[in-house]
Amino acid sequence: MNKRWWLVLGAIAGGTIAGAIAWMLASDDIYKAGDWRQGAARFIGMVTTLGVAGGYLLARQLAGRAPLTRDGFTLSYGRIEPKPDGYRETTTPRVSDLLAALAAVGYEPQPERCDDTGEPSGPIDPQTPLAGANLAIRDPGVRGHIRLQLTQPIEGRPRSLGLLETWSQRGDSTEELALFTLRVLDKLLDNLTAARESSRLSDDAPSLITAGLGERPVHRKV
Repeated sequence: MNKRWWLVLGAIAGGTIAGAIAWMLASDDIYKAGDWRQGAARFIGMVTTLGVAGGYLLARQLAGRAPLTRDGFTLSYGRIEPKPDGYRETTTPRVSDLLAALAAVGYEPQPERCDDTGEPSGPIDPQTPLAGANLAIRDPGVRGHIRLQLTQPIEGRPRSLGLLETWSQRGDSTEELALFTLRVLDKLLDNLTAARESSRLSDDAPSLITAGLGERPVHRKV
């Protein structure tokens, strides 16, 4: 069924439901059937019209929204420690480092901070340290988005865990963005390994998982 029929059905369903509710509320006040000058009849007509409009708008929104498919990787990595930068200074990997590396290969990364449920909830400071970061990354040429969450190091534990989720509408562009992100993380985090959530295989080095990637994305819509 094409999009046009979904819009028609949505409008009919919305009008029918709204009209039925309005009739139950006001039908006793209609003295002459079909006399639209009566207040109750006008009420039913108005509610039905609003129902038609609401059903149409809802159907248009749903028909135009492709379902999101979730996949991704579980990550394991060593403690994120400050690294030497020059003679006396040290730096800690930050969100800006990840974004800059993605931009260097051709992406236009648009980061958003995520809440505890994983839902994007507003802008994120690019200077946020990667340790403890929870963010979504979108790109105008990618059909979907990725979410990266890296836990804070726990005292006494040599390794930490993280997630790299893909939320894809269709095509391979979201998966490709996740793989490029994994390649960048391999340079920013120590001893990183990853395992696909939909597979029972053991953790692998990112270099093995991203071996088929080129220098720049090929599925991104320009």
